Amino acid sequence: MYRAVIFDFDGTIIDTERHLFETINKHLKFHKAEPISVDFYRESIGGTATDLHQHLEQAIGADNKEKIYQEHHQTSGNLPIISTIKELMDYLKKRHIPMAIATSSYREDIYSTFKKLGLDNYIDVIIGREDVDNVKPDPEPYLMAVQNLNYNPTNCLAIEDSLNGATAAMMAGLDVVVNTNLMTAEQNFSTINYVGKDMSIEDIVTSLFEKK
Repeated sequence: MYRAVIFDFDGTIIDTERHLFETINKHLKFHKAEPISVDFYRESIGGTATDLHQHLEQAIGADNKEKIYQEHHQTSGNLPIISTIKELMDYLKKRHIPMAIATSSYREDIYSTFKKLGLDNYIDVIIGREDVDNVKPDPEPYLMAVQNLNYNPTNCLAIEDSLNGATAAMMAGLDVVVNTNLMTAEQNFSTINYVGKDMSIEDIVTSLFEKK
């Protein structure tokens, strides 16, 4: 049985990926700019999103780009925790299994949503972009989360939704469950040696925590 679980945040705990995509296109339409495609957005998921940021700055300017992300962060706390994740967190808490978040987002940006959703009742450690030199798909966020939990990578399970995130977890030496969402379901995970994909809470518990 795993001794700790490390979650990605965006798209894994709550469906912020679709929320951000819709917020971006709402602002682009307001400024009479061309909306971005789902495929273009998908390329940015789980990493630095440099191409997306550059595209938005060119299309509507840096200040208006920042307004997109401000609205996104201010409203993402209204999104529900994905049911499988909420049930898994409840299960882990009852069994005193520590949990962490390793995200490519800035910890400061997600913290209000984190608090509003009551995630501080579950999560012991948050590793964000400001805590590392390299974000996913680099393994550094996971390695730092593992270090803060004081476990070895082989003792920890990662829960991810994207190829970049799953790559980071695998390269850090963690087993990984890939639970996709609408924005990541079409990504090619053939390079990932995951222990499960799109698993229900029953599958996660019985096959990964209570397997005899």
